[in-house]
Formats: sequence, structure tokens, C-alpha cells
Amino acid sequence: MKAAILSILSIVLVVVLIIGNIHWNIRGDSPLSPIHDTHDSTVSQEKSSNSESYFSLDYYMGFAKSWPEQAQQVLEAKLSDKKVFHILLVGSDAIGDEKLGLLTPLKEALASKYNEYVTIERIVYDGTTSDYVSDEAYEALIDKKPDMVIFEPFLLHDNNVVNISTTLTNINEVIKETKESLPDVTFVLMPAHPLYDASLYPMQVSDLEKYAEAEEIPYWNHWEAWPDRKDKKVEDYYKELDGDKTIANEQGFEVWSEYLADKLISE
Repeated sequence: MKAAILSILSIVLVVVLIIGNIHWNIRGDSPLSPIHDTHDSTVSQEKSSNSESYFSLDYYMGFAKSWPEQAQQVLEAKLSDKKVFHILLVGSDAIGDEKLGLLTPLKEALASKYNEYVTIERIVYDGTTSDYVSDEAYEALIDKKPDMVIFEPFLLHDNNVVNISTTLTNINEVIKETKESLPDVTFVLMPAHPLYDASLYPMQVSDLEKYAEAEEIPYWNHWEAWPDRKDKKVEDYYKELDGDKTIANEQGFEVWSEYLADKLISE
């Protein structure tokens, strides 16, 4: 009888040990177990550490080869401190909105190469350059503290309203006021979209380019990427709005934004 009891107890003990071992193995594999959490935490820390060690200044600067020299210097200083370089797109409604315009494709292109280290946003002003200066609307620009301003100076709004010499004086005032507050800021000038067979507007754009060259201000001539303004095909790249206003259409903004993206991102 005693031998039978010992045999039963031995069997029970073996069963308990087997069950306990199975339970321990399951617990070790569970995502809720402390052992698993500790492992994940270690892996996460290693990944974070590797991400930090893989930061390459040369990698990011390689994309900025076409930037104005001063902007490159500021970008390098900011990247060295792992700070954000901020671009501000300023113009009339000709630069479009987030749904159809320059901002969204440029934002996506910059994020794909510079990650979080280069950002872009826009300010749209509905008026002439004279209105912009008299309203001191450039204060909103200054408040954004941009490192680079890509400026489309409302030429289509000034067209037949403000003399080009006054337009250029106004542009100069905007740049001067901004640089007094932000001495390291870089301005880049560009026109709005081209118009088919226009007369006065191309002359204004030509004078803007000459002004930029004389003042050593970078000028990004995206018209190079469009069909020739004397070719009726260019009408396929913009659309008419109410009155005599026009704005680039999807095809036009694609050409324009790709040109700017190529300037901001050298492959």
C-alpha cells in the first residue's frame, strides 16, 4: 500500500514539473513578460543609438549644392546643432494653396531627403507690392523667422497697376526690413507663371531678373521649364479665373514645383 502511494506521488510530482516547465516557456515568449519587455527596450535603445550615430552632415549638405551660398552656410550650422532650417514661400495667390499649388509637393520632396531638418510653409498676400509695404505686411514674414525666403513678388497684381521701378523699390524695402531683423536670411526671387503672348508682364519679369542680378540676389527662373511664352501650348499650363486673373493648373504647378525641387534637392 505504501509503495502504491509513493508511486502515485512520484507521478504527480513529474506531472507538476512538466506543467511548470510548459508554463515558464509560455511566459518567457509572452509579449507582456518582463523578460520580453527588457529585450524590446534594449533593441529600441540600440536602434535609437544607431540612428544618432548614422547622422551624416555631408549626406544632407550633398542635397543643398544648388542653394545660395549663404543659405548653405546657415544650413550647415543648423545641421551641426541638429536644428531645423526653415524655408518660407511668399507670394500672391499665384503660388496656389495646399490642395493645388507649390507648397505640398515641395514639402513632400524636402521631407523625403532632409527628413525633419528642412521645413517649408507659405504666406499668400492678396495685393500689390505697394500695398504690402504700406501695410507693413512683411512683419508677418519676419515673425516666421525663416532662414530662406522664396519670394514671388506679386508681379501679376502689380501688372498695369504699379510701375516696375516702384515694384523694385518695394521689393528692396521688403528685403531691407527683413534683413534688419534677420541678418542671416537669404532671399530668392522668382516670377509667377508665364502668360501666352503677353506684352507688359514679360518686360516686368525681365526687369526683375536684371534687378536680382544687379543686387546679387539669387533668381530662380522657372520659366525655363515651361513651354515658350510665345507658344500657344503654354496656355495648357494655366487657367483663367474670375475677371482677368489666371493661375497655374495641375500641369503648370507640376512643372513649377519640380523646377524648385531640383533647386532645393541636388541628386
